[in-house]
Amino acid sequence: MMLEFDLKKAVAEIKKRKANLIAIQIPDGMKTRLPAMLEEIEKKASTEAFAFVDPCFGACGIKDVASKELGMDMLVHFGHTQFVSKECLPTVYIPIEYKADKKAMALLATKLGDKLKEKNIKKIALCSTIQFKEHRTIVGKELEKKRFKVFEGAGKNVEKGQVLGCNYSGIKAVEGKADAVAFIGDGLFHPIGLSFAAKKPVFIAEPVQKEIREIGQEKDLFLRKRIAMIEKTKQAKSIAIWVCTKKGQQRMKLAMQLKKKFETKGKRTYIFTSNLLIPEYIAGINVEAIVSTACPRIAFDDSSLFRQPIINPAEASVVLGEKKIEDYFFDELCELC
Repeated sequence: MMLEFDLKKAVAEIKKRKANLIAIQIPDGMKTRLPAMLEEIEKKASTEAFAFVDPCFGACGIKDVASKELGMDMLVHFGHTQFVSKECLPTVYIPIEYKADKKAMALLATKLGDKLKEKNIKKIALCSTIQFKEHRTIVGKELEKKRFKVFEGAGKNVEKGQVLGCNYSGIKAVEGKADAVAFIGDGLFHPIGLSFAAKKPVFIAEPVQKEIREIGQEKDLFLRKRIAMIEKTKQAKSIAIWVCTKKGQQRMKLAMQLKKKFETKGKRTYIFTSNLLIPEYIAGINVEAIVSTACPRIAFDDSSLFRQPIINPAEASVVLGEKKIEDYFFDELCELC
């Protein structure tokens, strides 16, 4: 599928603000187009532009402070919608979206509708990441034509119908009105998060494979793996609580609270901080378990990279005896928005 972004909007905003020095932030998958983007911005906006090339996983890692320190007038962040509440210099967000095939999405909507009818579901909460916004819009309209009631929730610092891996507030806003949730997109991470956040059946409508499936065994497998991590952490005598310095992930207050709680359980506890949370950074430090207060995906997607069990604050509440595993929920960063 073709990725699209509105470079004209970026140029227009630069001209409007009469900015002379521009910083650009872009996801890794778009870096092949970066030289051409810089050239076009400089030419059409009559400005000087440079780009950050360190990894950009989301708007939680916004480079507004670094841009200001480097003397920039403005930051253009490509790929994501606004996450933090306030930037320290003028910032424009240019989301990157996949171009949708209307006929293909109409067919996907038909398949989803058939699956919902099988389950006797008439009211559906629809959501997606920002990259599949156009796909979600088409599927939603087609479902309404088929007499389904479609809801798209407005959450905290997310667009209507949008979910992030650390922010399901939009779907929570409408879950009481719907019989189930349908995620338009690919991958399992967001749908599994939705299954814990919404407490309703979750269906995946995949625009690439054009397939419909319901989350079931995947959720159970995920939970078993997380229980194993939690149990290993319970046995650990020393804990590293890791805080990320990215603007939208700075949870030092939470880290300090967790440190005190673990210490009352007799565990030696230390707080570490870095911009990226990677195994090499603590390779020489002798700790038996890690609590990551950063992006929730790190504890899930990168757990196999660490020699220690790694959990997030929500799971730490189970280790500490504050929650039961039956009450398992996804850690969310929307508190920092």
